[in-house]
Amino acid sequence: MMHFGNAERYINSLLSVGESFRLNGECFTIVDCGKPTCKSGEPKTDIYVGAKSNSGQYIELKISFKKENADFLENKTTAKRAEQLFGSIWMDVVINSTLSIKRHFIERPLIYKNSYGKTSKGSITLGWKFELVNKPGGNLSGKMLLTEEQIIDIYAGTNLDYDKRNAYIGAQKVQDSGIANYVLNIDYVNSTQDVINNLIPIEKYIKKYHNIYFACKALNYRSFERKYDGDRPLAVFIDWYVCKDKLAHKYVFDEPLVTKGNKVSKSLLDSMRSLKIKTTDDINNQNINDPSIIYSG
Repeated sequence: MMHFGNAERYINSLLSVGESFRLNGECFTIVDCGKPTCKSGEPKTDIYVGAKSNSGQYIELKISFKKENADFLENKTTAKRAEQLFGSIWMDVVINSTLSIKRHFIERPLIYKNSYGKTSKGSITLGWKFELVNKPGGNLSGKMLLTEEQIIDIYAGTNLDYDKRNAYIGAQKVQDSGIANYVLNIDYVNSTQDVINNLIPIEKYIKKYHNIYFACKALNYRSFERKYDGDRPLAVFIDWYVCKDKLAHKYVFDEPLVTKGNKVSKSLLDSMRSLKIKTTDDINNQNINDPSIIYSG
């Protein structure tokens, strides 16, 4: 099975300038194609095709390519993107989502003296990122209650930033090129016509995949490496502080995607330094407020 990038490049090669295909009973020739790009991030369109029919009709196929096992729809959700998706009530939408599974956050360890699943030994949780997926993913996930318009935007990118909506095809900026209008959800195609035959209009695609879920993935400080995976916006974060010469914590659910990894890690590291803690090996029942958050294996 091809890696996503290789599969996308292969499909692009099938949709090159000069190739022909039939759509809705008409014959079209591709006159423009490419992968839309923008200054930062990515548009929703993965593959752009401009084609002309024998009668002179011009069409744009703006394809969002999703391999059949693809999960992620939005895997780096920011406050700005959440507002674009959910409108002025975006904060309430995220808060209500995370509060609906609050128990699962509180039941999880926050300090890992030994590895657990994909969490490495020495990890200390800073908080959780907010992702949109097309299938539930573990305890820290749930179903989003969204309108059809919001679901279409998640797939098509109608309300993305100007730069992402009006992406470049080669050196040319093309209006709305970054807003997808078709989905290709297949792992293998063998011809230009095969690609066209498997395209699904966005509106039809969401009739089948009308449920969208959120998933919260941990951002951990790895104490032995002294690293974490960047200044990510956090839907829920841990406020680490010192209380009575012990490391204490508080869950914060009401500041979603506003507080980021750098701020939380600074609070954690300041607290650890004041208690002369360098790694999870230095944490014990005497210098932590709640030993139940420790996973020892």
